[in-house]
Amino acid sequence: GCSRRFMAPLQISVRGNDILHDSLFNKGTSFKYGERDRLRFRGLLPPRVINMSLQKERFLRALRAESSNIRKNILLEDLHDRNETLYHRVLVDHTEEMAPLIYTPTVGQACKEFATRFRKSRGMYFSEIDRGHMAAMVYNW
Repeated sequence: GCSRRFMAPLQISVRGNDILHDSLFNKGTSFKYGERDRLRFRGLLPPRVINMSLQKERFLRALRAESSNIRKNILLEDLHDRNETLYHRVLVDHTEEMAPLIYTPTVGQACKEFATRFRKSRGMYFSEIDRGHMAAMVYNW
């Protein structure tokens, strides 16, 4: 018999668009048909199932077509905001290629442009004007 052990499926209470709009749970079009029915996605995704490997290759093709590292950083952050599973798969499988885009030197430029590029809150943000307000900030989190 099979001696391999598998993790139990993740149990979540939300369904439908709530999952598709949560980057932590969204896998894009790689949800299989059974998952789509169980999680109430029927009609909310294109009908073709596209596995994570093919999604990754499509994303890499689009990323590599960009000439600007800052634009590549933006594409990676957009992916992170909509599909964390694919984002981390890209980073793990292509660490050497992605590291300069999400760390030094590109992240320095991204930080300088942060105010004009802000799209989605992701974590806590600290600035000089927050000095003395740490308790309120932690409470808000």
